[in-house]
Amino acid sequence: MNILEPVTIGFDQIRTHKLRATLSILGILISVGSVTGIVSMGDGLRSTVMKQFEQMGGPSIIWIDPPNQWYRKGNRWVKREWEDYLTNQDVDLIRNASRNIKFAVPVIRMNNPVQYQKVSSDARIIATTERYQEVENFSIERGRFITGEDVANAAKVAVIGRELAGDLYGSDDAIGKELRIGGTRYQVVGVVDVKRVFSTSKERYMAVPITTSQKRIYGNDRVNQITVMTDSPENAEEVARQIRYVIKRNHEHADDFRVRTGENEISQFNRVVTIMKMVAGGIAGISLIVGGIGIMNIMLVSVTERTREIGIRMAVGAKRRSILMQFILEAMVLCLFGGFLGIVLGIGIGSGISFYVKSITKMPFESIVTPGLMTFAILYSAGIGLFFGVYPAWRASKMDPVEALRHE
Repeated sequence: MNILEPVTIGFDQIRTHKLRATLSILGILISVGSVTGIVSMGDGLRSTVMKQFEQMGGPSIIWIDPPNQWYRKGNRWVKREWEDYLTNQDVDLIRNASRNIKFAVPVIRMNNPVQYQKVSSDARIIATTERYQEVENFSIERGRFITGEDVANAAKVAVIGRELAGDLYGSDDAIGKELRIGGTRYQVVGVVDVKRVFSTSKERYMAVPITTSQKRIYGNDRVNQITVMTDSPENAEEVARQIRYVIKRNHEHADDFRVRTGENEISQFNRVVTIMKMVAGGIAGISLIVGGIGIMNIMLVSVTERTREIGIRMAVGAKRRSILMQFILEAMVLCLFGGFLGIVLGIGIGSGISFYVKSITKMPFESIVTPGLMTFAILYSAGIGLFFGVYPAWRASKMDPVEALRHE
């Protein structure tokens, strides 16, 4: 039997019984389209986040956080009876803990209103050192970032985000102008573009020397977080182990400090994306089964309608194996046709949602349909056709030629 013959017959069945064939392959089309769209968005999200994460250090970065003052006990949050903090001493000890550490950056985060004359705006204030620009990969639009000299002298200088500069100064140049945090005046020395994936494009950002914040606002040497950059991703886990040892030597509650590596964060993110794709695959699998039942139904009807044709083929010498293969291939043609249309639908779904996300959040986002995903969708569709086409094909091959010829 020519392999193209059942394929041609399969398409003839679609043309002849358009409505019935359309309803039968609709389940295949929707399930393949939905899983393709969701998986393409998951792969696109992973790609977008990984690119941005790599710019910020990726697997080479380590974060050290002090214990939370509150912890969950049963169904409620309870304040700890003790307090423990990261300090400037921890920064120095960690910086010298390993030769594989490029730098250790202390960070204090605040959300405070800032003022210029009678204009006020809320700002996300980061008190840190000159190396923070490398951690966040900031792009300086005008002026400069804070320097080591600013940190050493606890200078009252500030670097602000483009959105905050627009809030306070409008179209005027912000460089050299003053602003106030509480009762302290700062001079603006730089403006940065802080549009990133991990924060909104309208973030009100401001950076000041950490020593200035510690002396003029808090009156102590505590820090909220220490960010460490290693010389290579391969050394990150070993450096993290050495950092834990340093903390254990210098803090009574060392076990409650959190030391997170970039590799761990990537793994957690990948697990979330994988779970999302598995859930989507499970839902699509159920839809495909429903679609497969529809394919079985149309093939059973087709066998009944073509009983006389089957009898004639057997009478002129067609083997039962040939009849079996003919109807199996016809079922697979229907499923493959639905699978191809489903991939087109999935690409459209992914592209549409990607466009919507970009227009709403102003963040770079893309959907990615990989060759592997398309291959899987096609093979899975073919497998559904094979599985659900076997029984109708078996019934057709087991017909008695004489009885089939008598069928009207």
